[in-house]
Amino acid sequence: MRQPRGIALVVTLAILVAVALLAFATSITTMISQWSARNDRGATEAYYVAETGLQQWKTLLFQAYRWQLYQTIDRAAGSRTPTRSECGNVLAGGVDWNRNGTIESNETLPATRTGTVPMGAGVGTYTITIAQDPTRPRFMLVRSVGRYGGSQAIAQATFDLSNTGPWNYAIFSGRGASNKHLNGGAIVRGGLYVQGDPGNPDKEVIGSTGNFAMLNEYNYSSDAVLSNRLNSDMRSLSNLCATLRVQYGRVEVSGSSSYGTPNNKLLGAYVGDSVNDIYGNTSDVCANNRGICTDDRGAFDLPPPLAPRFPEFNTTPCTSDPSRTWAACVRDEAATGGLRITSSAVLFPVGAIPTSPLSCLLGNLLNGGELRFGGSSVDCRYTLNGKTGGFRYVSGNPGMLEIYGTLHTSGIDVRFSNAINYRAFNFADPTERNASIFVEGGSIYIQGDLLPDASSATFPDQVLGLLAQNNIEQLTNNAMGIFYAGNRFRTQQGQRTLGTVVSNEFCTTSAGGNQCNAGQQAEVTYIPTMGNIPVAARIPEDTVIASFKVMSYERR
Repeated sequence: MRQPRGIALVVTLAILVAVALLAFATSITTMISQWSARNDRGATEAYYVAETGLQQWKTLLFQAYRWQLYQTIDRAAGSRTPTRSECGNVLAGGVDWNRNGTIESNETLPATRTGTVPMGAGVGTYTITIAQDPTRPRFMLVRSVGRYGGSQAIAQATFDLSNTGPWNYAIFSGRGASNKHLNGGAIVRGGLYVQGDPGNPDKEVIGSTGNFAMLNEYNYSSDAVLSNRLNSDMRSLSNLCATLRVQYGRVEVSGSSSYGTPNNKLLGAYVGDSVNDIYGNTSDVCANNRGICTDDRGAFDLPPPLAPRFPEFNTTPCTSDPSRTWAACVRDEAATGGLRITSSAVLFPVGAIPTSPLSCLLGNLLNGGELRFGGSSVDCRYTLNGKTGGFRYVSGNPGMLEIYGTLHTSGIDVRFSNAINYRAFNFADPTERNASIFVEGGSIYIQGDLLPDASSATFPDQVLGLLAQNNIEQLTNNAMGIFYAGNRFRTQQGQRTLGTVVSNEFCTTSAGGNQCNAGQQAEVTYIPTMGNIPVAARIPEDTVIASFKVMSYERR
């Protein structure tokens, strides 16, 4: 009778043990779930802290970048002389967080900052590290480590901070190429931008055939003509951060044309509203990518508010008074710190004392209705409040042209008949070496090499801006400066243009006279001048377009 009771006891004990183990397992599972939930919650909260720090300092970084970029144009403090910057990253020397015009010891890169974030009843902390990408000078790295309740998370992003304004490209165009094709060995060294027509987004704005090339570098170190005209730091640049951008339109790439090279790619290629707006076939480099050597390619990448517009003399607003136009402000600037010439008068500023009144007569200046710099010397300088203004031209081979401030002409063309070395002086401060010729209602013809006088200052420490409401025709081998043509800029076979070209249309040919038929061998090279833009060429609203783009994002 006792044996069954013993078995029942064992069975009962076994059941109790099983129930206890099940309860224990359930308890452990519950605790693990709770621990996991707490860890997940902690990690999520730490991530929120890290993300808050990243977003805050991303915004501060962009604001500082935009401010520093504008200082290179407005020059509220410091020198106007440009520094060597292959990609125009004004943050390379540090971030002026307090905006006092000086990079202090705690503002150099890499920089580390800390902060706190309220989290309910607690407080999270983050540590930010900001650095320049060592392999891509224009890119900035922001890393945020967030901590809360014993948990840690990391949010990290790479940002492309760049100036996409007109003077930051080799060619910045409104409508694009005026001839159907860019070919015959034409070369663009630097960025190429076309705004295009929003009413005709399928129009071909660039047709590149033959052995056309768009490259990301230049080297004039051993060039007999150009080397000594360039600042020693600017004779060779291996990374121009060249970008192909077309807002409205398409690009054909065919023949052996190429954009970038396998060893020196473009920073990016962004055309139209889809990747297929770059079309065609090539038989040479990067053929599997339609001749586009770049790691980043797709549709136009700038949102409308950040997409620069082609500037117009009589519609682009003035910076100091947006109710007035760019041209109106330049007229005023020339009237007080330059010289104005019309078809009927030479207009000195009020109170100016001409240096040689009999030399600066209208009959001595105009030839066939043009202001011509050729075989005759003229002196249109003056003094005003101890400053020199106007211009002086000394004929010769080459001739010498000195420009002080802004020379504004109205209703007449300007022609450079001879080779000319120029000296450019800012009227307000002659130590700042920049000046402009602003041709309203006319065109500019360059028939002889137009280069900076190297004995005075090299380029781009010395910059002359040629700005024409109609056309600029380069009919000579070499021209160095910044060029604006409200209608068309044309260069020809075997010719070189150094600086920046901003033009509604452009072409690289002498074929068909001035009709811009099939393209020919010509070269346009971007030389960074952003630190030394003449007053008249500081195109309102569009001179500087601070662009901010997220290139990568990572969460850990």
